[in-house]
Amino acid sequence: MKKLRLILGGLAIGAAVSWLPSNSQAAIGIVGSAHDFYQNTNAWINGTTKWLTGTRTNVCGECHTIHHAPDPTKGPLWIHTASSQTYKTYDQAHSDTFDALGLTVTLGSSSKACLSCHDGTVAINDQTSLVNGASGVSSQTIVGGTGVFLDDRVIPINNNDLTHMHPIGVSYTAAAAAVPTGELKDPSGTFPNTTGSPTINNQLKGLTKTMECTTCHDIHRTRGNAPNSGIYTIASGQNLCMGCHNK
Repeated sequence: MKKLRLILGGLAIGAAVSWLPSNSQAAIGIVGSAHDFYQNTNAWINGTTKWLTGTRTNVCGECHTIHHAPDPTKGPLWIHTASSQTYKTYDQAHSDTFDALGLTVTLGSSSKACLSCHDGTVAINDQTSLVNGASGVSSQTIVGGTGVFLDDRVIPINNNDLTHMHPIGVSYTAAAAAVPTGELKDPSGTFPNTTGSPTINNQLKGLTKTMECTTCHDIHRTRGNAPNSGIYTIASGQNLCMGCHNK
């Protein structure tokens, strides 16, 4: 019996240790990154240190909730208030090259989740949860206080105009079929960059492999080169472009 207790105790300790970050993975994850709002992250919150009170106990809770997520289509257990803005997408840029492809632009939930902060209209600490109201389930803002908005430096758009940035909400599969053969890498392949690793294919979304913000950026810093580059899934610069384009 004593031996069994020792074995079970060892398993419990081992399981606990497995949740702790190792030295080799110290850079992976939200904690300590620019998306850790318990940190002094400068551009994100104007250098305010720990605008969230108390110790770091729920870094995930700025975007996710365990219970009562208002709309699962906005992201996995997503709790951050979505932007109500209508965006001018790349198909309205009047680009002859893009228009000739006849592609449809529909922003995916992951891009909308990014834009809920990065269009500059919704505060970081603005969250909405489902609650049981008198007439059934309703929506309620659960975080009060003064709204904390992103610094202008990390708002990539003006007047909700997305035409000045790389197209998002576009099917890569459709694009690869529409452009001349060889201009885009085979959508059934692994999309290696010029150094051969890592790959970008698993960052394209859905069955039609849609290009979204999260194709190039991973705020969790767990995929591709993101632990080293910050949030780029492929190394920045031309290698990022060469993850999809043959030029």
